[in-house]
Amino acid sequence: MGSAVKVPPRGFAGLLSVTLIAGFTLLSPLPIRAQEQSQPDGLDGLQPSGQPNEPLTLPTPTERGATSPSQPTPQSIPQPEAVTPPSDPEDLRRLAADSTLLSMEAGQRLVQEAKESAAAQQYEPAVSKLQQSREIFNQLSNFHQQLYTSFTGIDNRIANSHRTLAAETAQMRDEASYELAVVHSAQNQADLAVPLLIQIVGSQQPTRELGRQAYQLLSDIGFVEIVQEPIAADADAAPEVSPEEPSTPAQQTGLLNIQAANGLMEEARQSASAEQYEQAVSKLQRSREIFNQLSNFYQQLFTSFAGIDNATAETHRNRAAETAEMRDLATYELALVHRVQNQPALAVPLLIQIIQSQQPTRELGKKAYEQLWELGFVDSPFPGGRQSSSGVR
Repeated sequence: MGSAVKVPPRGFAGLLSVTLIAGFTLLSPLPIRAQEQSQPDGLDGLQPSGQPNEPLTLPTPTERGATSPSQPTPQSIPQPEAVTPPSDPEDLRRLAADSTLLSMEAGQRLVQEAKESAAAQQYEPAVSKLQQSREIFNQLSNFHQQLYTSFTGIDNRIANSHRTLAAETAQMRDEASYELAVVHSAQNQADLAVPLLIQIVGSQQPTRELGRQAYQLLSDIGFVEIVQEPIAADADAAPEVSPEEPSTPAQQTGLLNIQAANGLMEEARQSASAEQYEQAVSKLQRSREIFNQLSNFYQQLFTSFAGIDNATAETHRNRAAETAEMRDLATYELALVHRVQNQPALAVPLLIQIIQSQQPTRELGKKAYEQLWELGFVDSPFPGGRQSSSGVR
């Protein structure tokens, strides 16, 4: 009897077949657009009625509760602003020449505005703008000079370009300085005008046009006396100043002159005689400062004219020596007042300065060393010096 093959019941086979079909059906991709799966029903196009979808109404913050994150309504959603494409990085490094203060255009504009203010006799804004322009031009000149030095021997073309710009901006600086000196002169402030004019003469040299104009204004103020025609830049150039034009020392005003400093010394002596030592000290200090400034200014003029106009140079050299002598005399009298006040710590440095300036062989140098001996600062008097009694003389 043959073995019979066991066939599972039809009911089980049918069940297994249905189960496998259902499993494969679940694993098959569904024919639904993935990007729209997250949308609620009725939001993916037109509603069955064919009308556009109504705006989605969201619950208010109160309805959502305090802890729910706030979500803007469709009406309050801000629209994105137009994004400007980034500019070329090279453009970020470029500056308009007239948009910054550190430019020749800015300095020239300030000079022009200052001239207009001065013409309207508005001197204060004119002074302010000219001072700013001087600073700008001076900075530019220094910067280009530094660049010239840096490129010398490396790239002569670039070096020469910066050398030219340094000279041009220095010229503009001196022109602004001259305009500023003119304004100070119009304000009757020779004390402020003289230093500027001397700087111009030193920078331009007396042979150039601006240097001659500055020296002429020094003569008009009364600070110098023109003894002969200035040296012209070339033989055909017409002199700016006539030798017959007299100097006008009476026009020199302010404290920056020999007469004012001498007046202060005389007032100081009177105050010391009246035992008003504080006033005497103040006036002698100011007198010292004036004489020292004058000596330095005349020394600078001597340097500017040396080798160009020896007669004028010698005149300024003599003035420098005279005012230095007066400075040392004021210093000596100030030291005596400090000694009377029993302040040797203030008197000794002044006396040593006098000896250095005058040398011990000259009369004032000997007197200063003698004071040091009387104060007990040195052990022995200078041979040939006289031991006189101390006092304010």
